[in-house]
Amino acid sequence: MDGIIFVWFAWIGWVIAVFFQNVSSKRTRLIFVLLLAICLIHIKINILYVQVSALWVLALGTGYFLLMKYRVNTVYAVIILLTLTAAFTAVQLFSIYDPVFTFLYTKWSVSAILLVIIHLTISSTVERCSFLILSIVHGELILGMIFKGMGFDRLIGELASLDILAISIMSTVAWSGFVNVTTHLEKLLKKHQERRGYS
Repeated sequence: MDGIIFVWFAWIGWVIAVFFQNVSSKRTRLIFVLLLAICLIHIKINILYVQVSALWVLALGTGYFLLMKYRVNTVYAVIILLTLTAAFTAVQLFSIYDPVFTFLYTKWSVSAILLVIIHLTISSTVERCSFLILSIVHGELILGMIFKGMGFDRLIGELASLDILAISIMSTVAWSGFVNVTTHLEKLLKKHQERRGYS
């Protein structure tokens, strides 16, 4: 069922933010955005004869807010964003035009492709999340325009693409947490070795 992964990960993120993060304005904003995303998941808006998911609009605003807040080099940002958007759109179009290999084009495989690209090009977790959000949002817009040109009405911001977004962001956050834990353990080990006189 499309959208279930997004809802699960949104609730997991909400629980982590509420119970495991320190009280701050950043935490409050995160909690509000996650709850708003869960509420907007089935709401659709008509914009210029095109049906758009309300969550797609929220993701667009959130992605650009994060990008403008943390990204400095705009030329590099545009190149990375175009690369990620092209990858997302190309894989989605392959799944339509090449139905023989449909089993290869799953939500997990698309997320894996985006994760490889983003981890090779961007180092900050917040920037990675903003680029992932914007690439999928722009990819959905391009797919909607392509389908509209072929005479089909397609919802911009489908639930399947939201699942891809959720998998990508949660994998990025999980990887960042793993890196932080290993860095912390390495520092503890180094301090222990210094106390014991091994270094």
